[in-house]
Amino acid sequence: MQKKTTRAANTGSHQINAHSIKKQLNPLDLYRHELPTAKLKKHGWNDGGLCPFHADNHAGSFHVNVVTGAYKCFACGAAGSDVIAFTMALYGLKFVEALEQLANDWGLV
Repeated sequence: MQKKTTRAANTGSHQINAHSIKKQLNPLDLYRHELPTAKLKKHGWNDGGLCPFHADNHAGSFHVNVVTGAYKCFACGAAGSDVIAFTMALYGLKFVEALEQLANDWGLV
């Protein structure tokens, strides 16, 4: 029987893992904060405005899924499956660093 490993971040006296981040953090809230000019609706894939990963000047190529947290830029190819991947790419963080940042920024424990 294989032991299941989980990568987690320590935030003070608490430990938080990817599952708890995704359970507690609504992708719509994160994307409204990180992409303040995007007109996001409350379901499915949305136009995310200008892509934060390249010098974008054509709105409409960057999309975010406000249910799953996935994102995709059809111009530069940046893509990820959730808010953790977005945070890693946006801030150049490693996985555990992104967990810590999200936990601290959003008060998740």
